[in-house]
Formats: sequence, C-alpha cells, structure tokens
Amino acid sequence: MPRPRIYESDAARKAAQRERDKTEWLQVRRDGYNALNARLETLQRAVNDAARRADGTPKSAAAKECRAGSVETVLENLTKYFESE
Repeated sequence: MPRPRIYESDAARKAAQRERDKTEWLQVRRDGYNALNARLETLQRAVNDAARRADGTPKSAAAKECRAGSVETVLENLTKYFESE
C-alpha cells in the first residue's frame, strides 16, 4: 500500500517548500550583495599588501597578524586581533 500523500498536488508541495525556504534563507538585493563582496575583497587586498610591505609600522604589524587567503579568515583574524587587546 503506497504512503498517503501529504500534498494534494505538485504545486501545493512546491508552495510549501517555498514557504519553508523563506524561514531558512535571507533574500538580499544582488547589487548590495555584490558591493559588499567587493568591499570585503578590497579589505583583504589592503591587509595582504600592508603585510607584504613589512615596513615596521603598527599598520603593517597588524596586517601581518590578520592576513589570510580568504576574506572570511581575514575577518576572523581581525576580530581576534582586536579582541585580544
């Protein structure tokens, strides 16, 4: 005997899935998302460039502590660096 259907139709099933998705996913405007990503990548490049300069300034010392291969790790390192002081 087949399992009883939860939804009357595929349309009802998909509508229920869309409603569940609304609670699990955040919708943002693409231009705002892209702008934020560009700013984060600029931050990563600036931190890595300052770390490479290694001119002995406090800025380059902080950059050495915070540099990383990904934007997420740069943010984690910046947070740790400033929380530790």
